[in-house]
Amino acid sequence: MNSESTSAHHRAVSTFETDVAAAVTRTTGVTGAVGFRALKSSSDFAPVGNDAWDALISASTRRLYSNNEVIYLQEEPAQHLYFVISGHVRLSYVLDDGSAILYAILPVGASFGELGVFDGGVHCDMATGIGATIVGSLSTVKFNELCRRFPPLQDCIAHLIARRYRSYVDLTRLMSLKTLHGRVAQALLRLADGLGSKEDHDGHAVPRIGPMVTQADIGLMARGARGSVNRTLKAWERAGWVVSKDRAILIVDRRALETVAMEQDCDG
Repeated sequence: MNSESTSAHHRAVSTFETDVAAAVTRTTGVTGAVGFRALKSSSDFAPVGNDAWDALISASTRRLYSNNEVIYLQEEPAQHLYFVISGHVRLSYVLDDGSAILYAILPVGASFGELGVFDGGVHCDMATGIGATIVGSLSTVKFNELCRRFPPLQDCIAHLIARRYRSYVDLTRLMSLKTLHGRVAQALLRLADGLGSKEDHDGHAVPRIGPMVTQADIGLMARGARGSVNRTLKAWERAGWVVSKDRAILIVDRRALETVAMEQDCDG
């Protein structure tokens, strides 16, 4: 990527423009500072006080990304901390042969690119937007300045790095499962836990994987073709383990999926 395209890639919106305000309204149901306070409740930085959060938002820049637009590339210098203001972000690891492994889809409030803040190295993954996504970014220099003013921010970044490390370990476990059924089961559980969405089904709140996650995405996470993933999901739907509703997947019988993943893990 040349310097001109890199500059264009990192160009960000520096004020609360119409797109940002509309996205926050859709996400929180309120506007202005109150809206971003509501966004804070779902953020990885929720434990910090309102003063630290307001400073974090004020120092950040916002940019609207289109569907599949690259936020940063793997092996690109990591110089910013990012967080999802609206929409979803896909994190993938690109192999030497050019194929990709999807390991996370991040919801509103999630932070990513934290290694740039931590060690100033390069990104070990690739981040892309899903649909229209608004991402906030904060340079390493600005974040470190804020950490000196608000020490709790350092605790948040430490916990974020610990969770990301655990996520990498879990992905290694998922990739080691020998059967597609085991990998798909683990992928669904991983996605459901990461997104944290629920929906009522027969009087019970069950995990919901929204339509922003495609069967192709599940295939990239589970190392399987889309057709094979489709057949697996159809079989589980007939068994009553999952329900397809409005292009979303509801996990009705989580224990059944956990059993499939656990059996395959033990067999491995």
